[in-house]
Amino acid sequence: MSQVTMILHIQEQILKLVDEESEDFIYDIDKMDATDFFTAYIKAGNVIFNQLTSVKKNNLEFTHLANQLIVQDLLKDKG
Repeated sequence: MSQVTMILHIQEQILKLVDEESEDFIYDIDKMDATDFFTAYIKAGNVIFNQLTSVKKNNLEFTHLANQLIVQDLLKDKG
């Protein structure tokens, strides 16, 4: 499965949380604090990473790893 496909699937699931028409609706985007939401989003990524791997990282370590993966991906695309 391509990264684009995975991105679209993940995006679709997350956007359901703020879609008033979705049965998964939880958050009113007009009333939520964007900083809190995106901080929670990043922390959730770390929780998922820790659950799916045998590697346990704190939030700062996870964001460092995420940045390394993005740079690696950008360099691959330029190669």
